[in-house]
Amino acid sequence: MRIWASACLLLCLPAGASAAGLFGVTHPTLACGDDVILRSLSDHTITAQQSPAWRRTLFRQGDCHLVTPDVRWEKIANRNGLPLMRRVPPMPGLPPLYFMTGDITPLAPPLAGPAATPAERHAPAPLTPPHPTPEPTAPDAPLAHPVAPVIVQHAETPLPTDIFFMTRGFQKLGSLILTLMLAGGAAWVMVLILRAGWRMTRRRGAIRQCMELAERHRPMLVRWYRQAQAGNGPSHTPWETHVERFTHATLIPALARSGRGASWPGIRRAVLAHITTMAAGTPGRPQDGSITPGFYHQDMNQEEYAAFCSQWIEKAGWETHPPVATGLGTVIQGHRNNLKMLVHCWMDRRPVHDDVILQGIKEKTDSKANIGAIVSNAPYTQEALLLGKKHRIFLLHHEDIFKFVSGIEVPDVA
Repeated sequence: MRIWASACLLLCLPAGASAAGLFGVTHPTLACGDDVILRSLSDHTITAQQSPAWRRTLFRQGDCHLVTPDVRWEKIANRNGLPLMRRVPPMPGLPPLYFMTGDITPLAPPLAGPAATPAERHAPAPLTPPHPTPEPTAPDAPLAHPVAPVIVQHAETPLPTDIFFMTRGFQKLGSLILTLMLAGGAAWVMVLILRAGWRMTRRRGAIRQCMELAERHRPMLVRWYRQAQAGNGPSHTPWETHVERFTHATLIPALARSGRGASWPGIRRAVLAHITTMAAGTPGRPQDGSITPGFYHQDMNQEEYAAFCSQWIEKAGWETHPPVATGLGTVIQGHRNNLKMLVHCWMDRRPVHDDVILQGIKEKTDSKANIGAIVSNAPYTQEALLLGKKHRIFLLHHEDIFKFVSGIEVPDVA
């Protein structure tokens, strides 16, 4: 590092050297690019205690050279009491070298006259003149040319300030942090938008499913609505109670099976309002007073269809109770001797789904009936058939009810 610092200092100084500042060595001596190594090699006490290999290593590390008296040198600086000299003229590859103070001496300047030849310029100046010089006659004449003083300017290396700030590191770090914050905020907003869209999609799917179920049970809902509007007796059931039973028995289980049960609190008011509007806006049929259907027709309502099925069960020899409307369809209880049968009637123009089968299974379990059957005017889906077979519920068409009930073996009671 000291060699490179010396080289930089050499470049900063002017290239031309004054002839009055030339020096030479009095005898062949040692000069090094490192002042500490030069002091070590010049100290005979230290070198006597070390091996030749140690001396060669320091010689190589300190970039040391053997200087002869025929080379002229120019003094450029002082460091730790040792002069730093550079060769005149400069030699490529030879950096400024340190000399011991006692090994150098100033050279006398050349006298004015014709131009010297190149050989004369490179020849070392003699230490003593070959002929005696006469004494000057004038008392004020100078005896010799004065040596030009060497001005050494101490170049102090400025202390480095905040390199990170000077290279705009803080600005780059702040830009990176701001970019990360903006990217994180945009990602969070995108997540919120996607979650809102996903919730809206699930809510729409849940509302559509509830509307389909309400449309399938439209006759039953219309009948309940009319009974709630016309009934004033003690057994009168409000319309809100009917709707709550329908939601807990049909809508909420269907939403739970499809994985949309969490959407019910958000869509409850909209679904109930739609059901009420649908039930109130459906035109009614004229009432005949008594429900005694003798044959089946497609314009029957749920109540008429239950009476039709109950009539055929009675013709088969079973005692029946009046049909009771439930959340899905109507239930008919029949007895014969000690055998109890529960028939769930359901009238629809679409195939019967598994929700009606689940309602029939629940009613059979609650009433502890021996036989459970579901009667409908519509066909059954494959899922409904598998579910009925699993829980031993007979799925019948109303044309087969008389044959089925008549074929049941009833134990005799004494």
